[in-house]
Amino acid sequence: MTPPQIAVFVSPHGFGHAARASAVMEALHRLAGARFELFTSSPRWFYDESVAGLYRYHEVVTDVGFRQKSALAYDLEGTVAALAELLPFDEALVEGLALEVKRAGCRAVLCDIAPLGIAVAERAGLPSVLVESFTWPWLYEPLFAEAPELEARAAELERWVDRVTVRIETEPLCAADPRAELVVPPIGRPARRSRAEVRESLGVGADVPLVVLTMGGVPEPLPFVSKLHAAGDITFLVTGMPETRVEGNVHGFHADTRIYMPDFVRAADVVVAKLGYSTVAEAWKERRPLAYVTRPNFRETGPVRAWVQREMSGFEIPGDRFAGAGWVERVPELLGAQRGDTNGRPRESGADAVARRMLEVPGAGSVS
Repeated sequence: MTPPQIAVFVSPHGFGHAARASAVMEALHRLAGARFELFTSSPRWFYDESVAGLYRYHEVVTDVGFRQKSALAYDLEGTVAALAELLPFDEALVEGLALEVKRAGCRAVLCDIAPLGIAVAERAGLPSVLVESFTWPWLYEPLFAEAPELEARAAELERWVDRVTVRIETEPLCAADPRAELVVPPIGRPARRSRAEVRESLGVGADVPLVVLTMGGVPEPLPFVSKLHAAGDITFLVTGMPETRVEGNVHGFHADTRIYMPDFVRAADVVVAKLGYSTVAEAWKERRPLAYVTRPNFRETGPVRAWVQREMSGFEIPGDRFAGAGWVERVPELLGAQRGDTNGRPRESGADAVARRMLEVPGAGSVS
C-alpha cells in the first residue's frame, strides 16, 4: 500500500487553524501513513510540534481572516487592504500551486478555512476537503455597513467555498450549513506527556493548583501580573510575556517560546484564555474548566460562548474587564469545579473522524 500524499492549505489567522490542521494531519498519518505538502504563512515550528518530518513547507499567503491590533481587537482597515491584495486569486499563483501539488503526487487537498486551497485543487483536478467551524464570509457579514468593500470580497470567498468537494464542520459550530455533510466534535491536538511529567519538567508539585493563562498567537497586554503574584498559593503558566522566566508563582513565556499547549493544558487544573477555537477544543478534550475572555464585536463569540456554557465548566470574562483582573479572585471557583476532574479520561478529538472521511474520498486514500 502506498501512503497518500495530501496538500494542506491552512489559514494563518492566529494559531487556532494551525492547531486544528496539525491534529488532522497527525490523524491522517497515524491512520494511513499520510505525508503532506503544507501551504501556509503560519510558522513552521508550530507544525513541527505535531508532525515534524512528515511535511514539506511552502510559505504562501493562503488567507487573510482578520488583521489584528491585539488578541481582542481586529484591524478592519488593514483587513480590507489585505483582502484586496489576495482577491480575486491571482491566476498565475493558482496555476503555479496546482503544478506544485501535482508534481508532489498529491491525491487530495485539505483546507482549514482557506479557500485558496479549493481553487488550487480544482485547477489540479483533485478533490478538496474543507474543515471549518465558521467561514470568513459569515464572519464578515455584520461588518458590511462599516466596510462596504468587504461584501464583494466575502462573495468571492463564498463562491469558492461553494465549489468544495467535501465540507466538514466542527464543534463549537458557529453557523450550521446544509452543504456540510458531517459535523464532528472539537478537534484538539493530543497531549504528548502525562500530567506528572509536564509538572516535573516545570518544577511544579503534583498537588499545586496550576492555571494556564494564554491569549493565543496574537499578543495582548497583561498589566495585572502583580495580582497573579498576590495569589501565591496558585501557580500560573502565562504565555505572551515580555520574556521567558520564572518569578515566584508566575512562569512567564515569551511569545516566541515554543510551547506545546496540549501538554500545558493536561498539566493544569484550570485554563484562562481568549475564547478561541484551539484552546476551547484542547481544554474540552482534557476536561479542564475554562475562564474565557470574550470579544463582543466578533460574530464568533455568541455561538462559541453558548457551546462552552453548555458543554464545559467555567465563566466568562468580558474583554473590557480582562485587564482589571477581577477574575483572579474567581479562580478558586474553577479549581473546585467537578466537571474539571483532572483524572477524567480525555475526550476523543474530532480529528480522526475528519481523517477517516477524507480517506474515503475517491482517490485520496492509500492505494495498492
